[in-house]
Amino acid sequence: MADGWTDRCRRTLINFLVYCPKETIFLKLVDASHVSKTVDALFKLLRDVVLFVGHENVVHVVTDNTANYVVARRLLESEFSRLYWSPCAVHCVNLMFQDIGKLEEVSETVSQASMITKYIYNHCHPLYLMRKFTGGREILRPAPTQFATNYIALQMKIVAMGFLYQAIYKVREEMVKRFQKRKRVVDSYLKILDTRWDSQLRKNLHVAGYWLNLAFRFNAEEFEKHKQTTSDLLDVIERYAYGDADLNSKLTSEMRIFKNAEQDFGR
Repeated sequence: MADGWTDRCRRTLINFLVYCPKETIFLKLVDASHVSKTVDALFKLLRDVVLFVGHENVVHVVTDNTANYVVARRLLESEFSRLYWSPCAVHCVNLMFQDIGKLEEVSETVSQASMITKYIYNHCHPLYLMRKFTGGREILRPAPTQFATNYIALQMKIVAMGFLYQAIYKVREEMVKRFQKRKRVVDSYLKILDTRWDSQLRKNLHVAGYWLNLAFRFNAEEFEKHKQTTSDLLDVIERYAYGDADLNSKLTSEMRIFKNAEQDFGR
């Protein structure tokens, strides 16, 4: 995982971390001010980290989604054929909220909520009453750059990132369901969600995770809506096996055993 940020001296810094089932490990901090805007240099930096960890150990690389990272990703995937890349899921969801925040009806609501918040915190008696009737709770006052926190302040429910593929489609279904009689109202929201999801975030690796998730795979009603995910899982297996016919055969065979809950999978 490459987590880029800019410090007070305007230096571009990147934290490199490795996630595995045991724990998340910090690898190093790099001053990338001289390389972050140059595709070849950025590719070399990412390549060096992959080689340090061991390319056979790396399944998935997560980075920013700026144009230079997208090009560096293509170079990385072309050299390491088993490797998957995707942009940071939290960042993509945040951008969805940014796009939604630009819609007139949303920006007006957020603006009014902000005015109410400022009024309460600038007047002692309303602030006293608010804390009295909320048991001492405070209103969340978001930083201007954090788009998603506006929606927490308005008490909208934010998707948990644990089961990404299913979560996105669940949100979409809920939006359509709630606006059955006002479909034209929800269209602009669905377009934002679909555009970000389809162009940036939907990866075969996420779909494979859905297929292998016990909570969904053995829920017949749920899985019936996403039968096409089998094809995406096969794509992942073929990419991982990368010409190893024996490994490919073993993996596809275990798919069947898993799907039918046979042998130890039945336990």
